[in-house]
Amino acid sequence: MNVSILQENLLKALSRTGRVVSPKAQLPIMQNVLLAAGESRLRIVATNLETTEVVSVGAKVEKDGGICVSSRLLTDLVISLPQETVHLTAKEGALHIRAAGVNATIPGVPASEFPPVSAADGKKGVSLEKATLLDALVGVLFAAATDEGRPILTGIKVAKKGGAVVFAATDGYRLSVKHLTLSLVGDLDLVVPARALGEVFKVSQEEKDAGSVDMRQTGEGQLIFTIGDTEIHTRAIAGEYPNFEKIIPATHTTRVLVDKTSLLHAVKSAAVFARDSANILRFHIENQLLVVSANTPQVGENHVEVEAKVDGEGGDIAFNSRFLLEFLSGFTGDELLFEMTGSLNPGVFKPVKDDSYTHIIMPVRVTS
Repeated sequence: MNVSILQENLLKALSRTGRVVSPKAQLPIMQNVLLAAGESRLRIVATNLETTEVVSVGAKVEKDGGICVSSRLLTDLVISLPQETVHLTAKEGALHIRAAGVNATIPGVPASEFPPVSAADGKKGVSLEKATLLDALVGVLFAAATDEGRPILTGIKVAKKGGAVVFAATDGYRLSVKHLTLSLVGDLDLVVPARALGEVFKVSQEEKDAGSVDMRQTGEGQLIFTIGDTEIHTRAIAGEYPNFEKIIPATHTTRVLVDKTSLLHAVKSAAVFARDSANILRFHIENQLLVVSANTPQVGENHVEVEAKVDGEGGDIAFNSRFLLEFLSGFTGDELLFEMTGSLNPGVFKPVKDDSYTHIIMPVRVTS
């Protein structure tokens, strides 16, 4: 392999693929990146077995070939180089890097030892508008479980229902559901790893010129998301996703219209006092006010009044403050609706005049 490439392009690709490299990888090869040159492109590949990322960069290729080297070591070296042309040569089991008077050698591993990457043979395919997909992901990703105790909950349910595609995520304590109006041919019913979709989200934000995200399935069951010159490969999680629709309340006894920013400030303020009390934070709704409070005997207490438009009987309900903060921090509307039916039923949060998104948080049972 003999390649010449601009330092900034190489660094961008290495920084991107480096996000999926696990520092505690079970297999040493997965701490490496694969460099593969051919057809005037340099492909840089990294994997953690759940997610594989492939970035293709334009380069002057004088000799095809490939080699695997330490992702961290190569990235740190390229960061130190000036923004000039970098020459990469693989020979005698090592990668030789030359740029602006710098000559370095990194021990390598044969490219054949790197886990194989699925080809995009396109069993199924759909093109998603990037802005629409980002809107869906920002509303659901945070609600997926991070605990591997129930692997199915670490994924995002993506399913076609009528004329819409539903994105849903839950960790058992909260639920986010987003409906996208998309015209798809054929069925779609998958549980996609949230970590992989999180990388799709990051790359989509970085690729300013890309207007869409392509999603395809291979014959081996792999999912491939393509954004610009980057591919993200993953595999759907096997198993039956919970029937989340049955926990979405059909009715409510209290509805509150509140300013998002005011509520976020109130929750942040009260959360300071909830830290040492299992993060428990209370809502008290009465007389066109939403009172957000927290009380920890050893720390103190805090009550914040938020003006609101209240319709219904009002009442009290308690939530985990961390769940509220994560939801409100990503909510893009200026106002939101909060609905509840008593202190023991799920609290429902919705945008105003938008039925496509629903967020539910299970309440915390507290003594009066």
